[in-house]
Amino acid sequence: MQPIIIESDDFGMTIPISRAIITGLKTGVISTTNAQVTSPHFEMSAALAQQHGIMAMGLHLFLDKDRPISQPLTIPSLVTPAGFCHAYQTLQTHPKQLAIADVKREFQAQIDRFLASGLQLTHLTSHHFVATLTPEIYAIVLELAQTYHVPVRNETAHLRPTEQAAYLLLMSEYAVLTPQEIKRQLTQKNLVGTPVILSHIGYLSAELRHKSRLTTNRLAEFNALKTLKQTNYWDQFSWQLTDYSELGAK
Repeated sequence: MQPIIIESDDFGMTIPISRAIITGLKTGVISTTNAQVTSPHFEMSAALAQQHGIMAMGLHLFLDKDRPISQPLTIPSLVTPAGFCHAYQTLQTHPKQLAIADVKREFQAQIDRFLASGLQLTHLTSHHFVATLTPEIYAIVLELAQTYHVPVRNETAHLRPTEQAAYLLLMSEYAVLTPQEIKRQLTQKNLVGTPVILSHIGYLSAELRHKSRLTTNRLAEFNALKTLKQTNYWDQFSWQLTDYSELGAK
């Protein structure tokens, strides 16, 4: 059996998303998730997870859109005058304006908030792949991963080959995840290491429509993954669902 990670992002974004992810984890539809601690729903979501016996997950590091965990005055390069993080489009066009000390302070604050919930940290990821905005930011994420002895999801793969070169020494847009797309990913030649299938599952809510462009997609992806589970797809092709805790720090 070959290990595979089926991950769903955005735990804690809304309560319905968290409930769907909990269901997915408990029924073996997905194998791991990562938490959005900048969401006001994180604490309740963390409590729900622990009530269902889910004691560990990853952390989804944020630099865009939400209100930061740190006091805005302590991270001036990361926030707007209103105290919110910049839009992702702004980060993309002006990544060098982000002070590295501010990024490190905010990422550390997010880790502290995560650990304060009582959850165990298994790995690090980032929202909209902000970890790869610059090699310097990616280096911070790798340093934090070393500090907490956890692996980092490989997020340089979404970059163009010419952009990836700057990250090699340090170690887009989402399509709707369908069974066909999952099978396409897993049949690519030259798969290296444990593959990660990234998904975004969740139940819908009015709040979600104001927070994310991924709405009905989340139900579609949840149903696609349920179909693969129900048809024993993973067993048929000798894939065994695992999570980052099985990998160890890289």
